Amino acid sequence: MQEEAEAPEIVSEFPAPPKFFALYADGMESGPAPPEPMEPTYHMFGSPYSTQDVVPDLLPQPGKKVYAPEGDEGDAAAVDYKAQMKKINRSLLANFVELVDVLIKKPAMFNEKLDDIELLFLNMHNLINGFRPHQARETVIQMLKTQVQERRDAARDIRRTIDESRLAVERVHGDLHESTDDAAAADGASPAGTDEDVKMENVDGTGATGIGGDQANASGAAGAAALTPAQQEQAEKSREARQMQEQFFSALEAAMN
Repeated sequence: MQEEAEAPEIVSEFPAPPKFFALYADGMESGPAPPEPMEPTYHMFGSPYSTQDVVPDLLPQPGKKVYAPEGDEGDAAAVDYKAQMKKINRSLLANFVELVDVLIKKPAMFNEKLDDIELLFLNMHNLINGFRPHQARETVIQMLKTQVQERRDAARDIRRTIDESRLAVERVHGDLHESTDDAAAADGASPAGTDEDVKMENVDGTGATGIGGDQANASGAAGAAALTPAQQEQAEKSREARQMQEQFFSALEAAMN
């Protein structure tokens, strides 16, 4: 038993799941809560990780940074990034000229100058990394502005389509009413014309014939004012369609606003 306890632990290629996974099954709502995340660091795959989002420092060693913060207490937020990067850029140009001079006069000493140039590039890259949080915020802001503009354009296109659809529906309704009125006028004119012909044929007849002609004219006018059942059904459908159209456009405008 002692030999088994002292045997080396076999490390798998992939790490095993945490031990508390066995505590959860179908009734996980009644089980204990998972442990809180470790603060401020944790280990994964044998490497330490921090739970805080910080910009990595490429030059943690003291004396490697060629720029210094303007604050008295070394506050990194007080660094004038623009001025410092301009200064490092000028130093890079000067060191490059010196490197060319060294390669001409003392070729064996070029490694020192290369180290100086590498250190300047690391300092510039470290300053650039300080802009990453600001860059992330500006990127998110630009994405949100783009999404808002796209939605406004889509809403404008929808409103324009709604207006065009409303005009088209109203034009069709107008044409439908005109055709209905023309059909009603044509149906009402035929009986009146027939009675008028009968009256003209009976002009030389008795006085009763004249009275009958007047009654026929009155009934013809009433027939012109009334619609046939088919025309009434068509007019009712037109009114229902117009009401449905108004309800649809009202609901759509309310949803858009």
